[in-house]
Amino acid sequence: MKRRKLVVGIAVAATLLIVTGLCRAESIDPYVVMEDHIEALGGLDAVMAEKTSHLTATITLPGLSGTIEQWTMRPGMERVEADLLVIKQIVGDNGDVAWALDTNGKLQITRDEAALKRRIVDTAFGEHEYLDRDSSLFSLSYDGTDDVGEVECHVIRVANSLNSDITVFYIDTSIHLMVKQSDIHPDGVSDCVFSDYREVSGVMHAFRAETEILPIGQKHTVVTTTYEVNPDIDPSIFDPPSDETCDYVFTHGTNSENVPMRFIENHIYMNVIIGCRESTWILDTGASMTVIDETYARELGLEPEGHVKGGGAGNTIEVSFVDLPPFSIQGIEFGEQTAAAIDIAGLFEQTGDLEVAGILGYDFLSRFVTRVDYANELLSFYDPSSFAYDGPGVMIDAPLSGNTFTVPMSVDGIYAGRWSLDLGATGETFHYPYAEANGMLDLDGVDRIGFGAGGSFAVRGIRFETVEIAGYVLNGPLIGVPTGELKGAFSRSELIGNLGNRTLRNFVVYLDYERQQVVFEKGEDYARQFPPDRSGLQFWRPEGDEIAVLFAAPGTPAERAGLREGDVIAAINGIGVEHLGGLLALRELMRADPGTRYEIGIVREGRHKKLKLKLDDLF
Repeated sequence: MKRRKLVVGIAVAATLLIVTGLCRAESIDPYVVMEDHIEALGGLDAVMAEKTSHLTATITLPGLSGTIEQWTMRPGMERVEADLLVIKQIVGDNGDVAWALDTNGKLQITRDEAALKRRIVDTAFGEHEYLDRDSSLFSLSYDGTDDVGEVECHVIRVANSLNSDITVFYIDTSIHLMVKQSDIHPDGVSDCVFSDYREVSGVMHAFRAETEILPIGQKHTVVTTTYEVNPDIDPSIFDPPSDETCDYVFTHGTNSENVPMRFIENHIYMNVIIGCRESTWILDTGASMTVIDETYARELGLEPEGHVKGGGAGNTIEVSFVDLPPFSIQGIEFGEQTAAAIDIAGLFEQTGDLEVAGILGYDFLSRFVTRVDYANELLSFYDPSSFAYDGPGVMIDAPLSGNTFTVPMSVDGIYAGRWSLDLGATGETFHYPYAEANGMLDLDGVDRIGFGAGGSFAVRGIRFETVEIAGYVLNGPLIGVPTGELKGAFSRSELIGNLGNRTLRNFVVYLDYERQQVVFEKGEDYARQFPPDRSGLQFWRPEGDEIAVLFAAPGTPAERAGLREGDVIAAINGIGVEHLGGLLALRELMRADPGTRYEIGIVREGRHKKLKLKLDDLF
């Protein structure tokens, strides 16, 4: 009856949640239903007699397969090793701390509040506290019957007093075994269908589990191959490892300081060398693992393997994996790493002027304390074991959720809570669930198209009064609100939103993964007002060197000028667009002072037109 969970996490990229376990039975009184179910399993005494267990299993996903090995010891101790050949992960809990090793062997201790509460609930499930009618933690309700396939099932809903998670059990009305379990979290649902029950030491266990993770739609099947009850297990197996693998070296000393970066259009670009090839990569705390562009990977002779789904900004993404060969940046050399492979070059070719080969995410950044000096376009990387901050800034706790820092921030002194700190985001965006719950969807603003690894999404830019972070107050923040429900990272309801570079560029930021802390210092650009777009236009490259209108926001100078999506830009004030300097130069022109006038030469449906555009304050 113990509820057993395995989280196989990957980042920018993808999350695999493997749920195995058993629960519930039937009767109009939900507690009687559960008692009948326990009897069908073999009785409470037999179930509780399982003090330890060890199982092996196979796991199959689209384009991927591998093995799982799991050890458990009550109460609450667990270790799971998942090997999908191209990616591997180990997660554990020794009863005191929950921990995980990422795909490249980096240890992370669970500290964020939501995960810690969920851990308490899971441990109580394993001790069957939900059977107690007087439990202060669990409450059961009977939701009638429903069919799972051709099987009629009693539906038992289990809520808890620590968080908003709901577990729903579907129990066969005839034989009282569980057919399906739905774990409903604020950010998604895991539906698991069980079959192939077998008796092991007097207790029935499901040897097959088919799971679908929503909303990303990832499916996988776990088939148990062996299950041992009460084997001798050394408790130390559940402890986090003390000897992490170090996959990098500093070429001089214990740091690499003042590494040049380019801060362009609120993205951080840096150079990475693989073999003898230098390429441009983005630095991104929002990427839960390092990512390489699929096309660039193939140019290096790397063939992406596997096929899983993960959450990008606003949408889901398709992810494969490669063994990234040794690479280096100034002052640091890395060994081989596992990296995610997705199509990112196409996105940046369409929306920017730089060719982007990859994203340095958690698997890179988590090795260091990283200093980001936006104003001077410099990065510094320090060995966390010897780093000690002694500057004038403010240090705050920033527990990792998944692989991303979360920091407290408030907007207008009203909208307060934790935000995901995302160096890969150009600006700040409220998550859709929070925006909807707080009546933001109808606020006045300027509509735009946002972009992320998951593709494009609609967002409305809204000017608020203040934002406060680490005791610093900034005036007039421009923050995005999604105009429709999303599936990716911006659909998370346990965080308020995404904190990006529009606010972060005011500071010098230190990112300390080892201690899960962030330091904010006033940067040289602190409180500086950077001119926003004053046209309502968004440009892109739909194909080749052609620059076209991606979006003309309603109620803005772009719409008043008659510009439309798809218009090809031929000239500005009589100067051919090919002589103006590309997308970045056009966007800079659109940030000129209010009242600036342009004659925009366009090609629409093969016909040349000249339109008059007058810039204006949009907010």
